[in-house]
Amino acid sequence: MPWLWYVGPFALLVVWFLTGLRGRHEARRDRELARWRALMTPEAARARRDGRKADTGGDGPRPVRTAPASLERMLQDTGGGAVLARYELVPKLAYVAVVGPDAKNGSEYQVVLAKLADAAPRLTVCPLPVVDGRRAPNTGVQFKKDPEFMDQFLVEGPEAKPIGRWLSKRIRDALLDFPDAWLFAQDRAMALAVYGPVDADRMEELVIAADAIFAEHGNEGAPSLLFEGSGDADDEDGSDEDDEDEDGEDDEDGEDDEEAAGAEGAVR
Repeated sequence: MPWLWYVGPFALLVVWFLTGLRGRHEARRDRELARWRALMTPEAARARRDGRKADTGGDGPRPVRTAPASLERMLQDTGGGAVLARYELVPKLAYVAVVGPDAKNGSEYQVVLAKLADAAPRLTVCPLPVVDGRRAPNTGVQFKKDPEFMDQFLVEGPEAKPIGRWLSKRIRDALLDFPDAWLFAQDRAMALAVYGPVDADRMEELVIAADAIFAEHGNEGAPSLLFEGSGDADDEDGSDEDDEDEDGEDDEDGEDDEEAAGAEGAVR
């Protein structure tokens, strides 16, 4: 059949193009991950504090095979997908996962996973959707004393007042500094995600925002996520025996107890 003379070479050309495109994307992702790890070294942290440009040398957070089970479960709340890499920020407590698309999830994203000191109310914070070029009405949990936050973020969850206490002013300000963030919390785990291809600078901003949240609610004294050294080399799977979630209590003295109200949204 003469038409096969044309279809065959064309199909080979398409396969060659798609394979090359995928290879270039993976090479770019690897370069950005290497640059992000360099930005997360102790020297880079000191440079941030001193207002200096960071030296891009050093290895930064070390790769690990897996994170503790409670944090791995949080990946399902953020969208699932094929985990391409995991990096340890604080041993046993905080990790970064780089996730690619699979048959069920079409998004590439990066997420900070961290253990909490106490059980958090179930919540999702996401950028307020834009419809026809305008922000959609905010039908989520209301923060009437913080209109700037409400203009940028939709907060959903079944318990408005505990959510209001948990999302302190410091946490809301950290999210406003990184308006692309999606925050998920449930039981004693949280996830802060950004969707899209890997970008070293944006991943650094993601960890900085997660550090502010972890400082409020993190487990074991909430050590910094920004410049901790790597853990013991023989613990590459990131697991521990005391991984099961424990019940905690909400902070009854939270500053936003009276202002969060209304709109019990379903966490996706």
